[in-house]
Amino acid sequence: MPNTTRFPSGVSVLDRRLGGGFPEGYVINVRGEPGSGKTLLVTQIASRNAELGRKTLYVSFLEDKEKFVNAASTLLPALKHHLDTRRIVYVELSSIIRGGVEPVMEMVLEKVRSEQPQILVFDSYSAVLQAIGSEAEGRSVLSNLFSRIFSKKKITTLIITEGDQNDFVSYVADGIIRLGRRRDSESSFRELEVLKMRSIPLEQSRYLYVFQRGFGIRVFSPFNGGLSEKLKPRPPLAEKKGVYSTGSSSLDRVIGCYPKGSLVLWETGPNIPELVYYSPALVSAANFLAQRRGLMVLPSLEFTSESIKPYVYPDRKTFEECARIFLDDVLVDQSISKAVVPITGDKDKDLAEWNNVYQEFKRLGKPVLKVISLDLLEHLFGKEDAVSVLRKAYMSTAYHGDVTLMMAKPGLQVTEEVKYMSSIRISLRFVDGYVIFKSVSPFSEYYVYEPRFSRGYPEVHLYQIN
Repeated sequence: MPNTTRFPSGVSVLDRRLGGGFPEGYVINVRGEPGSGKTLLVTQIASRNAELGRKTLYVSFLEDKEKFVNAASTLLPALKHHLDTRRIVYVELSSIIRGGVEPVMEMVLEKVRSEQPQILVFDSYSAVLQAIGSEAEGRSVLSNLFSRIFSKKKITTLIITEGDQNDFVSYVADGIIRLGRRRDSESSFRELEVLKMRSIPLEQSRYLYVFQRGFGIRVFSPFNGGLSEKLKPRPPLAEKKGVYSTGSSSLDRVIGCYPKGSLVLWETGPNIPELVYYSPALVSAANFLAQRRGLMVLPSLEFTSESIKPYVYPDRKTFEECARIFLDDVLVDQSISKAVVPITGDKDKDLAEWNNVYQEFKRLGKPVLKVISLDLLEHLFGKEDAVSVLRKAYMSTAYHGDVTLMMAKPGLQVTEEVKYMSSIRISLRFVDGYVIFKSVSPFSEYYVYEPRFSRGYPEVHLYQIN
């Protein structure tokens, strides 16, 4: 349907999948349980199209205009403006519906004739059924609207229904979007599912979403991160006395930054992509390197010379001056050999070299970010010696006021031993392509964790799951 006029949903992820939005004249059923955000979604659709100069006739059988505005305007602040300029025309018919089908039909048809909308919202079919008390008459309303409006006037129509038991609506709808909750062993998430969209193939049909103040419904794509080809320096984030920024302003807000002298444990669940695993270290490293501070990295067992690329920031000269990556001899890339310290496999020698590099940074007066992947540490030293190394790291970090990030993959023995010396403990899980964040200490709610690498520097954004 390449030449069909599209009506954007106001949800960029969904619009990309739909080729720009809903085709003109489609009947879209938005369904779900109470509180799932059905009214918010259709209002967001109306608001986005109002910005494009299109008019929406919003027919409600549920609440008056004041309640509608109060409920939605916090999340969609532009709504009042669209109502004032009559790009969204709100009509409340809850009192008329009790008089039967015919008055409803005439009122809707009259409003369509007088307002000439491009979008019609019907909120909700379930309320009509409840008020009329007859499913047959409810079907009559829809059938009449379909024959006299939907099919003839090319009005894109959004019909809200409660739950899933609306077979007749399913039959007449060109598209069906369901909002609801899904649960796993630890938490529950809001999920938007496209059950049907006529003539539009959908490779992805389920999406995680949240309510966001000032934005409405924010829908997320599964993680599919890639690196930017060109580095783009950015100013370092501001820091208060006694703390270092994590390198992410939203992460700073949730956990309150990294206290100077702290050990921070990041525990990752199974199947976490490599870029997600390193993303907490990458954003902090970028912030440190932008200020020409020191960076020391003991990477994971799976680390390769290609894995170094996102660390080379903000430029090669600064990276080679301020960063030291401890790597197996065979992985050393000669093009960045100045920043690489070979690991020999000799425990005493490797530990001495680590301490020498650290002391050199301190001699130069540099604060140091140390990133330690516990899987490689446990592999090199074994559990007991690894714990001993981390205790020493804790003492030196606390003494000098630096910060150490410990990156833990699943199934490591050493992780249990170091949990209790950590100032901050954070969990990352990978659930159906989405990264879920939770801070154990300090306590936080669950968040959608979005690492981004497309703008030339690493970023992390958090969105609270509500």
